[in-house]
Amino acid sequence: MILEIFTTNKYDKKTAVTDGDNDYTFYDLKCLIASEMNLLKEKKNNVVILPNDNFAFIIQFFASLLCLKNIYLITDKTRLNNMNIDFDVIEGYEKKTNEIPKFNIDISKPLINFYTSGSSGKPKVIKKSLYNLICEAKDLGKELGLKNKNLNVISTTTMCHLFGLTFHLMMPLCNSLIINTKNVSYPENINQLNTILVSTPTFLYSVPKFDVNFKINPEYIITAGSKLNDGVFEYLEKKSKIIEIYGSTETGIIARKTHYADDFKLFDNVNLVVNKDNVEVKSEYFYEDNTCINDKIELNNRILKFKNRTDRLYKIYEKRINADELENNLKSNSFVKDCYITKHGEKLVCICALSDLGKKYLLKNNISSLIKNLKSYLASFSEISPKRWKFIDEIPMTNSGKINKKLIERLFNINLSLPVILDRVLSENSITYKLFFYHQCNFFNGHFPEFQLVPGVVQLYLAKNFANIHFNLSLEAGQWKKIKFSNTIKPDSIINLKLVYNEKQIYYEFYSDIKKYASGIFLCKNIFEGIL
Repeated sequence: MILEIFTTNKYDKKTAVTDGDNDYTFYDLKCLIASEMNLLKEKKNNVVILPNDNFAFIIQFFASLLCLKNIYLITDKTRLNNMNIDFDVIEGYEKKTNEIPKFNIDISKPLINFYTSGSSGKPKVIKKSLYNLICEAKDLGKELGLKNKNLNVISTTTMCHLFGLTFHLMMPLCNSLIINTKNVSYPENINQLNTILVSTPTFLYSVPKFDVNFKINPEYIITAGSKLNDGVFEYLEKKSKIIEIYGSTETGIIARKTHYADDFKLFDNVNLVVNKDNVEVKSEYFYEDNTCINDKIELNNRILKFKNRTDRLYKIYEKRINADELENNLKSNSFVKDCYITKHGEKLVCICALSDLGKKYLLKNNISSLIKNLKSYLASFSEISPKRWKFIDEIPMTNSGKINKKLIERLFNINLSLPVILDRVLSENSITYKLFFYHQCNFFNGHFPEFQLVPGVVQLYLAKNFANIHFNLSLEAGQWKKIKFSNTIKPDSIINLKLVYNEKQIYYEFYSDIKKYASGIFLCKNIFEGIL
């Protein structure tokens, strides 16, 4: 269909894209793409697309393809500094229309390059051709029964990521669906009929957790990036048809399931060879002849059962530790809701989300007793247990729904104790954390021996740090005003930290049910995105 779109006028009058306010036919898009192609002629052969929005991405992506540019897609601007190629950045487009030239499109060349951290955490480039993306999109429409349905596709993720590119752009284009480029940031933003929601498990988890609802339930929800919690899956499938996708940047789609209790089923045109240490994947969805994944699975009549990943084996004190197995053992403890175990330096570390029972134990006892209890529990499964622990209400995830390894590493690099996050409440432009300042936090040491309290500088640091993490910003020291300290925060206090963000500033406030402790404003004039 894509070839016909660009080489014939067959689809010119059909609506291709809506931004929520205006509809654009394929003819409209081709005019904008032709105009963008004129601007790209003088650009270097390698281009990095950094669009302002999804609509701009569509124009820039196809203009770059038609100009035979070598396209690099990134979701983290900091990677620009590490790209050892000569490139131009494409950030905007001119809304001009020209006479449509005759488009020539080659679907076989490896023009599209994605960055992925891979199992090692080091960025690597994965190449795909337009042919790979078209094959994948056509098969999705066929096997999921989506082709020619009167549906709008909306998304919570960017098209610069393969998940968004595949499901928000290529799938609708190849199956006569309409692309809605309006950004979806909160469940309440979904307020129209006949939609397919493309989203990550991180976003979907917020629906039952914060007891928020879609204004209008999507017809379908397609999710990928990490495992969708069974409870969330079961909750959502009462509202919509859920399709969970298993795959990767390297392989594209591999399998899917449509019920929380089911196992994954291979897509028809994907074949797997299960080896001892990895799984070999064969399909038309990636550029290489075949590739391998490090998930350990059982395959029976094209049904997948997952065991663990073979690349999460760590050597600690000359002993091999399987982080997946250790995590699964720890999750069986009644104090633990979720956890992630990794190697930091030469030590095993754990970031742990406590259950309600675990939180009650912590508040009644102390953090040392909690850690001792968890280590003792793990001792029946392994000689090695994590040396360092951080406690939080949920495991950090990226916007694409994967474990945020970079943020976790950053948390363990901080020498200052962080209070335990007991809970959080989200709204459209604010977040409120419920924090437990346990008495063993190191910032209580020496400040003051006879009257311990949370230093003001620590309060400023925590407000700034939590704002950077949640809003994906980089607030610098000194960018604050109207700082006010009203009361002292003492050891073993439970305090709320509220952060409210707008374009010019972030307001913070530490408070409890009975009093206000501190407040202030961080200026946003020197903020740039992409540090995480």
